[in-house]
Formats: sequence, C-alpha cells, structure tokens
Amino acid sequence: MVSAGTVRFCRLPDGSRVAYASAGTGPPVVMVPGWLCHLEESWSHHAAASARTKLARSHRFVWYDRLGCGLSDRDGFELSIENDVAQLTAVLDAAGIGSADLIGYSFGAPPAALFAARFPDRVRRLVFYSGFARGTAMMPRESLEALQQLIRTDWSMASQLLATRLLPNASSRDLRWFSRFQRVAAEPEMAALLLAHTWEMDVRDVLPDIRCPVLVAHDREDQTIPATASEEIAVLVPGAEFHLFEGNEHDPFIRDAGSVVEAILAFVEGRPIPSGAAPRPDGAVLTPREQEVLRQLAAGATNQQIASALRIRTKTVERHVTNLYRKLGAGGRADATRHAVAMELVPGEPSA
Repeated sequence: MVSAGTVRFCRLPDGSRVAYASAGTGPPVVMVPGWLCHLEESWSHHAAASARTKLARSHRFVWYDRLGCGLSDRDGFELSIENDVAQLTAVLDAAGIGSADLIGYSFGAPPAALFAARFPDRVRRLVFYSGFARGTAMMPRESLEALQQLIRTDWSMASQLLATRLLPNASSRDLRWFSRFQRVAAEPEMAALLLAHTWEMDVRDVLPDIRCPVLVAHDREDQTIPATASEEIAVLVPGAEFHLFEGNEHDPFIRDAGSVVEAILAFVEGRPIPSGAAPRPDGAVLTPREQEVLRQLAAGATNQQIASALRIRTKTVERHVTNLYRKLGAGGRADATRHAVAMELVPGEPSA
C-alpha cells in the first residue's frame, strides 16, 4: 500500500472529524473527493499512486476523506451540500491554505462550484473532471433506487457491478482492487445515502457567479456520468474551457492517469492543454435544459413565459437563449426554430 503520509484531522463546528493528508511542496492543489474515498486506499493502486506523485511533484497536493468515508467520522453528521462546503473549508483552514487550485472530481464538483462562487478569493483555478452540476444528470430516479437497494442488500455484488461501470476497460486485477476499495471506503448504508445525496445536488444557479479560470474535462463516452453533464457546466460558467478526452472511463486516476494529470497540471500552471484532449464540440450539443428552452422558443413562448413554465428566473432563460444561439449559430428566433425542427424538438415546418 502507498503511504498516505501524515494523516491529520480537523473538526467542523458540529464536532465531526475530517481526515486529510498532503504530499509535496509548492502552490496548493486540493482535490474535493468523489462519491467514496479513503486517504490510504485511494492511492494503493499503482496508476493512482503515479498520478498522486505527479500532482505532488511541483505542488502541495492535498486530499481528504469526506464524512462517512475512509478515516473521517462515519456517522453523526448531516448530509447536505452546505456540510460538504464546510468540510472543504475546514481542511483548507487546518492546512493553513488561504487560496488554492481545486479539483472537483465527480461527486466533488458541486461542492467545489459552490465554494468557488461563495469564496472567490480562496480559489485560484478550478478543475471539474467527470463532473456535473445536477445529480439527476447521472441516472433516472428508478435506477438510483434500484442501485441503492442492491448496495444495501449485497454490497459485494454491487461494488463489483459498479467497478465494471466506472472502469469499463479494467483488467480483472483492477476490478478486484476497485471493488475492494469501495467496500473499505464506506459501509453499504452510508454508500447508499451518499449516492442519494449526490443525486439531489443542483448548483446550476451558482455557476454563473464563478469568476476564476475554470477547466471542465470529461471522457467522451463516460458510462457513469454523460459528457453532456460537463457540457452543461461549461456553458454556465463564464469563460470556462471545455475538453473532451477520447475514452470511456469515469475515474481519471486509474486507467488514463498520465494524460489527465498532465492536462490538470498544464491548466493550473497556466500552460496550454496538451493535444491529447479534444476541444469543445462545435454547435449542436445542447444540454437538456437548453433543448427545453429551444422547444418553447420554437413554440412562440416569450422569455417570461419560458421562465414561468420552467420555474427559473427570466435572467437564466436569457442566458440559455444566448448560449444555444451561439451553439447553433442562429441569428434569431426564426433561425433557432428551424434548428428545433431539424432536431425534431418540435413538429411541422418552421415559421417565418
């Protein structure tokens, strides 16, 4: 097993203990963890250990166990995104870090986004990897409930199933490692509760308030969280860079750690992203929300009517309209309507 170094603990106002560790020296890079985590087990895989070494080569790399997992307290706390932000804040304060580059991986993306929007002076650069702004982008409610039931009744089988989904190209050895990692990281009830907590997150409203440089990265064929979930983040964060990697993995530190880590380091160090990452897809990739706005625009609804129907602010509708016009290269409502018809979002012939 790769050593986690010196494990330290910090406390939240409610008394809960969060375990954290760091490696290397230099500008701090802090990873907000994914669904399950364990300070030591997370890096016991050789590829993950290599990734950590690279991140710590010229930076102080800090990682921690979220409450409910690993070496942190596993019960006696509230599951909420506010608590997630409080955990990140406590780690930064305890580690003596005023501002840092953040990596919001998967489940860690929404708390990282909320923290960056709320404390702009504490985030220099922000990386979202395999992320999402709303947990419902992962799966339908029925699938969530079925997975929770399997986790609660047979954590061994569920961990094996999840391993094949999170690491679809893994060897049998990798799958055994990842299955065990999940079971060591959290008890089945907590794993199920954290999954539900993930599904309920939604930080779309705060994304436009993020002002630091942002990199949004995703594997094009990620089987766990679709790339459109990251596209949604990139659309809503002003000036965000969006890069797709040609792959189908969800965990960035196990199978293709080399190119992923190099992209992260290049971004936080202000260098161009290596050519292994594909640039933002052009034009016609619309988020589900943008498709709905386009559908209503094509039906003749005003921005105010769309806002009322979707229960969002008119300002948010205006932002969606601006973004989808840019993606489609549309010059106005009539042009956008023609695209809506071509995309089969509305029936019939476009109006003049």
